[in-house]
Formats: sequence, C-alpha cells, structure tokens
Amino acid sequence: VGHFDLPRMQSAGVKIQFFALFPDITASLSPLRQVLILGDYFWEQYEESQEIMQLITSHQSLLQLLGLKKCGALLTVEGGEVLEGDLRMLRVLYRMGVRSLCLTWNNRNEIADGVAEMQTGGGLTLFGREVVREMNKIGMIVDVSHIAEKGFWDVLELCEAPVIASHSNSQAVWDHPRNLTDEQIKGIAQKKGVIGLNFVADFLGEQGSGLDQLLRHIDHICDLVGDDYLGFGSDFDGTDNLLAGIDDVTIYPELISFLKKRNYKDTTIRKICGENCLRVLNAVL
Repeated sequence: VGHFDLPRMQSAGVKIQFFALFPDITASLSPLRQVLILGDYFWEQYEESQEIMQLITSHQSLLQLLGLKKCGALLTVEGGEVLEGDLRMLRVLYRMGVRSLCLTWNNRNEIADGVAEMQTGGGLTLFGREVVREMNKIGMIVDVSHIAEKGFWDVLELCEAPVIASHSNSQAVWDHPRNLTDEQIKGIAQKKGVIGLNFVADFLGEQGSGLDQLLRHIDHICDLVGDDYLGFGSDFDGTDNLLAGIDDVTIYPELISFLKKRNYKDTTIRKICGENCLRVLNAVL
C-alpha cells in the first residue's frame, strides 16, 4: 500500500508533492538507467492523472496550479551519481521535467561526498561546482540533504539561489549524521532556503518516540532561525521506519492540530505547510 497515493494526497489536503526518482546504488542497472526507467513510469502515471494533477516545471506552471483545484507534482532526483560525471545528463533530466537534484546520497559520487564519507573531509569536486552553476543557470533547486558538511558549505558559498535540505532534521535535538547542525540550519536560512522535516524515526529520536519528538525539532529550528525556513519533507515511501504515530500522508491534518495545541500561530503553520516552500519555488523556477 505504501505511505502515499493520489487519493490520500487529496484527502490530506496536500497541494504540492516532490516526487523523487531514487536509484539503488547496489542494483545491477546503472543509476542513470534506473532513473530513466523510473522517470518513464512517472510519466506513464502522470499522463493518466492529468485531470487531478499538474507537473510543475516553471514559474508560470506554478502560478497556474495555484489557481486550480489540481494537486501539483515536482519531479526530483535523489543522488547525483545519476549524472555519471556528464553535465549533459543534468540537462537531459531537466528536459524530462526534473526540477531538483539532491547532490549526493550517503555515498561519494562525482559531485561530492555524502554523509557516510564524512571522515574524508571531501567537499564539492570541480564537476560538482559545474553542476551547481548549471543548476543555477537553468533553474533547478539544489538539495543538500545527505551531503557531507564540507560539501554543504561549498554549495552555500557557490550557489546563487536558495537551497533546500528536502528531508533533514536538527542535530542539536537528535545527534545523527543525517541531521543538520545549528550552523548549517543558520546557513540555509541565510540563503533564504527551506529545511523539510524528515519523518524517519532514526533521524528524530529514541525508538518509540512519537509526534512530540517531531515537534521538538520544529520548536528548536523555529527558535533558532524563525519560522520562514521550515517545511515538511516526510520521506514517505523512502523508508520502512516512520515515527510512531505516522502511518502515511493522511497524518498532516493531525500534525496541524498538534501545532495549534502548541500555540503556533496560524501564520507560522501556513508557512511550514507550504508558504516557505512556495517562496523557494518562486525564486528558483
């Protein structure tokens, strides 16, 4: 059944979903071929769903979507190894409709080191710098989730547009390599970017933690940098270990109720639920 489908997306009131094409680096097929196959499957499904869904590929298509009752899809790729060290592959993905690239997964690729390689101290490679510049040029969102810290700071120094950490949490609240330090959170805020909270239990707190633990991450990030830089990233269908109390995408109305009970203002809730993300989309696309 999974965590997500279009009927549940609609019932939960989700307006825009990022759909990640994620290659399995242990598979026999190359990452590029995997992503092309996944992309073809996405387009098959999208062509059957255009009455209720619209693909976001430009500022104009975003504005059009906001005036419709349809749901929006933004196509992304998780893991820059898919480019195989060839900048032309980035433009191929762009022509396929991809509008965001998570530069690394946990491993090292031609762009940079992931968090599993943190001990090497490796940052952006020369190719990685070309990728970031090209993404700025053509209008793609740079995603720094999974990247090792040296590469993170290289990206923030080089990138001319807001960046996102699409599915990351606070390391000060829960010390995990996939989470962001306070300085990294401040860096994303200075770039006018967004951090998408990850619902994976391992990245949030001790086993058995519930929604209160997710709200501790929200509290900390808002206390640190304000409410303009936070969103929901979820990682639905990217894990089999969601936080206790979260079963699927239909959790969002309950999360909103939790925030209201924590005395979060309606203006802040609207920012976290979508306005912050819309700001980045408007700035980059």
